[in-house]
Amino acid sequence: MDDRAAAPPDPDSDPPSDEARAKVDILLLQTFHLVARAGSFSAAARELNISYQTAANHVRRLERMYGARLVETEQGSRQVALTPQGKALHQTLGEELDTILSRIRILLRDARSVLRVGVPQALFHHFFPDIIRRFRQTQPDIELAFFERDTTLEQMMLDGALDAAVSERSFGHAPITQRLIGAYRLALVYPRDWSDRPLGESDLPAFRTRPFITYEPSQTIRTLVTGYLARRMDGAPRVSTTASGSTSVTRLVAMGLGYAVVPEWSVAPDDHAVGRILLTGIEPVRVHFARAAFLEHNPHVQHLHDLCQQAMSRAFSDPAPGGE
Repeated sequence: MDDRAAAPPDPDSDPPSDEARAKVDILLLQTFHLVARAGSFSAAARELNISYQTAANHVRRLERMYGARLVETEQGSRQVALTPQGKALHQTLGEELDTILSRIRILLRDARSVLRVGVPQALFHHFFPDIIRRFRQTQPDIELAFFERDTTLEQMMLDGALDAAVSERSFGHAPITQRLIGAYRLALVYPRDWSDRPLGESDLPAFRTRPFITYEPSQTIRTLVTGYLARRMDGAPRVSTTASGSTSVTRLVAMGLGYAVVPEWSVAPDDHAVGRILLTGIEPVRVHFARAAFLEHNPHVQHLHDLCQQAMSRAFSDPAPGGE
């Protein structure tokens, strides 16, 4: 079927009324969105499992309601291109329509309430057992589904795969709102039997030849500390082992296999096996609570935010008053 068959709106027809604009069908917007993204009526029809002609009719109806031509085709081409008005509409719809459609599918699929939450592994292991226990005391009928992730949380939120997330990264997208929980310091930890006295930041050059245990590439803490240690030690740290979470990293340090840089709350100052140097020369790591914008006033999400605020503020050097 030729994508050139879609006719433009009649230029002599009356402009759409405000009432007609208000009654736009979300399916028309979805079809136009897919046509704009794929550049083809046929591709959009396949994704929606409708006929080519139905997809073309959807776009023609939207053009009549919008009062302007949204797509055009070049002679001899099966691809469609957006007009300036079509580009403006597509940019306006943007990621928000994908989020809305994703949430509609989920709401129709789920027969019971499920709250999907993304959390970096270290934060989950350290804080969330108690947070979950307290959440259960007042919200026993809400299922909590956790995803232990770090770098992919923002995209999962945009894809509609998460309702909320605790993240060490700032998200810059309108469909997501974030509130600051607080900030924690990083600490260099080492086996206590490496020194017969407490060590400080002035002792960092002594670690240059020691084995360095760190996180997988691209994880937030590894990115922050590698350059800092290289400057303070006058040479890059000698990476010997990588692991995915602070619990694993700290365990390796306790076994005497090397030193590491972990969140301050991972190791108590009086730990008998592991020494700790608080790194004041690195900016604190900010922790945010993110939620889908349409869940801003959801009581279950708000309750989870409050519990995270309470639990983490006690352990952070720089808590954010009121979570703002």
